[in-house]
Amino acid sequence: MDILLVAKFGVLLSIHTGLLYCLSKIASYYKEPLFLLKRIDANIQNPSLIMIVLLGLIIIILSFLALEQSKLTFYILNAAFLSIWFLELGIVTGKRFFAPLFGDDLPKEISIFVGFVLAMNGGYFTLMFIQRLFSSSSF
Repeated sequence: MDILLVAKFGVLLSIHTGLLYCLSKIASYYKEPLFLLKRIDANIQNPSLIMIVLLGLIIIILSFLALEQSKLTFYILNAAFLSIWFLELGIVTGKRFFAPLFGDDLPKEISIFVGFVLAMNGGYFTLMFIQRLFSSSSF
């Protein structure tokens, strides 16, 4: 295996685990259960670092298998995971950060929408970074 490809997947692992770690810390700070975990009746309030790293490794293995199939499958898979992480981030920050920040000036729905828009922009630019990283031939 090429050392450049290993380095690229190392960066991808750090992106996914970093996002998961930050998301879990933000959600636990606000004592807000994660939206998708609440939907499946899982009561995981603060996942451990080992659990986050294992989930990151599973994502990297799936990404490697997807890259073996085609680059489009790889990008769609990573876009799906990034959408989930940033959607969760948008919901938590919209309800717990932007709503108190704007106070009574804006309705709660608009505060959640602001958090959602900012999070989706973050997801888009992260995906574009991954796309540029994996399409380059050197660092």
